[in-house]
Formats: sequence, C-alpha cells, structure tokens
Amino acid sequence: NHVAFIMDGNNRWSKKNNLSKFKGYMEGSKTLINLSNFIFKNSNTKYISAFALSKNNLNRSKNLITTLKKVLLEFLNKKIDKQILTDFNIKFIGDRTFLNNDINSKIDLVENFEHQSKKLLLIYINYSGKDDIKQAAYNYNTYKNNNKLKFEDFLQTKDIPDPDILIRTGSYKRLSDFLIYQSTFTELFFMNKLWPDLNKRDLLRIFTNFYKIERKFGR
Repeated sequence: NHVAFIMDGNNRWSKKNNLSKFKGYMEGSKTLINLSNFIFKNSNTKYISAFALSKNNLNRSKNLITTLKKVLLEFLNKKIDKQILTDFNIKFIGDRTFLNNDINSKIDLVENFEHQSKKLLLIYINYSGKDDIKQAAYNYNTYKNNNKLKFEDFLQTKDIPDPDILIRTGSYKRLSDFLIYQSTFTELFFMNKLWPDLNKRDLLRIFTNFYKIERKFGR
C-alpha cells in the first residue's frame, strides 16, 4: 500500500501559534516523521509520499525559500546525528539543483542509510507532476524502439506503485501538480486541519473510511 500527503498549512500554523516560519515548518517535519513511524508500524503500507516543496513554490518570497532550506538542513543534520530515529528508508524526489552542495551531499548520505525494512518515505522537493509527465514523454519517445520499456519507466516514480490514499491538509481541495499521472485511481481525502495539527486519530478515521470503499479502478 502507498499513502501520499500534501502537507499544506505549515506557514498558516506558525502565524496561528505566533511562531516563526522556521519553527512552523520544523513542527511540520516532526509531524511527517511521527505519522510515518505510526503508519509503517501499524499497517502494511510500504510507501509514503510527502509533497514538501513544489516547483511552483520556488516563485514565492526568497525569505520563505531560505527558511525551507534551513528546515531541510536542520532535518538532515538531526537525521545524520541520529536525533531522528526511523526504521524506514528515506528518498528525495525532484530537481535538487537549487540546493547547495552541503545540503545535496547530506541528502545523499541520508538516502544511503541502510535499514532492514524495505519501507520507504519519499520526500518531494522542487517537484512538478506536469514536468514529470513531459520529461517522461520525451524520454519514452526517444527510446520507444526498446519494447521492454513502458511509459511509467520514465517517470521519477519508476518502480513505485501509485498511491492508494492521498491526504491533503489545509482546506484546499486540489492536487497542486502533485503526482497527477500517478493519482488516477487514488482515493482523495481533504482536511481543514493544518498539517502540523494532523494526528494519529485523524489517520485512523481516514483509513477506516478508505477500507469501506469498493475500489473498481474504472471497471
């Protein structure tokens, strides 16, 4: 099984609680790790996808992007220093060229940590679902003479099953360019709660509702 998150509302949460943007996004990163640990330990979910930064977000203020980079660096440092404990692997998906060498090298280090578990948390930064499809289409056309390859083999999510559940916090009801090809038959759940406020009870309610759904996959 595969659960996806659009983690919306960190900035609004920080304003609501009179905290800095940095503290708000750090709280959001804690929520991701805590909920991922809970899901992986209490379900047969093998993949979690988390939309941390879209390509469109790079058009926001430089101050916000600088804050997000600081949050990412803090997260990586804590993971490397073993202050963040997980039994699952972490992989980053997206265009990382906007990040400096220090952050990129630490991402590589974290991705190379080996856990006995094959479960995987995928963190999407500077990712665009449209660009993913466009690039896959170009590469598929280039190598179309190789009959062994499928279109999906050229997506950034190659070898990763499509999400079964996608949860978006923050009250907006849209995919915002996240996994738009891969979410064809995904069950969508939209919540008014801001991302740092999402908790285990919320997940249990969503999972309960999910298992009541008769999934026909277009049949």
